[in-house]
Amino acid sequence: MITIHVSPAHGIIVTGTSRDQHNLLGSRQRGGLGLRWSDRIDHQGRHGAWYEPHSRDRHPSQHRDRVQEIAAALQAAGLPTAIDITEHARPTEQAEIDLGDRATDRARAYRGFAANAAARAEQHHQQAAAATRSHYPPGQPILLGSSRQHAHEKAIERHHPHTRQALAEADRHRYGISRARAAEHLQQHRRDPRATLRRLDRLQQRLRRVERELSGQAHPQFAEHDGQVVYGDDGAPVLQWQPATGDYRDRLLLEQAQLSAKIIYWEGVVAQAAAEGVKIWRPADFHAGDFALYLGTWYEVIRVNAKSLTVPTGPLEVGQPILRRSDTVDRAGQPSHATARIPYAEIQDHMSSTQAAARFPSASAG
Repeated sequence: MITIHVSPAHGIIVTGTSRDQHNLLGSRQRGGLGLRWSDRIDHQGRHGAWYEPHSRDRHPSQHRDRVQEIAAALQAAGLPTAIDITEHARPTEQAEIDLGDRATDRARAYRGFAANAAARAEQHHQQAAAATRSHYPPGQPILLGSSRQHAHEKAIERHHPHTRQALAEADRHRYGISRARAAEHLQQHRRDPRATLRRLDRLQQRLRRVERELSGQAHPQFAEHDGQVVYGDDGAPVLQWQPATGDYRDRLLLEQAQLSAKIIYWEGVVAQAAAEGVKIWRPADFHAGDFALYLGTWYEVIRVNAKSLTVPTGPLEVGQPILRRSDTVDRAGQPSHATARIPYAEIQDHMSSTQAAARFPSASAG
């Protein structure tokens, strides 16, 4: 019996089959269903299974059409099929651990890929050198009309393919090393306080969106009575909320729970970084007239907002050590009042107006 397991924690997993059924379940380019095989899956005591990529952390109702497609293909092939659906979700901590484990495996695989490419490149270099050095020193021109002209040309013909292949393998080696380094530094980048603050902002925005979808505020509709739109005392149509229902509501509730858990987890990461001495900039750290360091330039703070600082901007700000509001001009050289916003996650340092006057006296005098 082949079983299609569907859950937020594991996504879509097909057990009770083997790798040999790749023609039916494997690559779509070969007529399969587009699933992938993994020996690392150990689901309910069954080692190895086919799985749907990128299907985890989603409500089972989102996979209904895909599950029906897989089940229909298996049944059409004469294979008895059952569907097992659960709503068990994995904790955020476990998701991050799984992500780190996959990154470690990916780094190891790319290191091996790079090492093999380097070995092949060296082998081709040696074969290229052997094709000519036994008879012709490096840089030796072809002696036209001599008895060795044909042999020399043939040696070069044997030399060139190996050289080109060696260069191609060297490119593969560099690619493997770059991908391995990216995988090795994945967790470091993910837990960087600035990146984490940006991630938190996106998660909170999405959570508010989901809550509006659940309550119906995201898509208000005109209130009707006996088929007619109801108008208020001010003459404007009356709006009413239409809360989410059915499978859509179930998906939103799951996403709401996942987003809330992620926010709690990443807020803990930020709190841990702050406890270790990393400065987390907040609105209370700045006042109008202070300066904030961003991409190598000190910007005067015009206004302190909840999520960002309002600072002056202009076409000549790049490369300036300090930019005051009185210094900004437009492209015509006229005084400008253009402003921009810097999120707190992007701020690198703080300086008071007194410290700025002492550190940049020429700019203060100007």
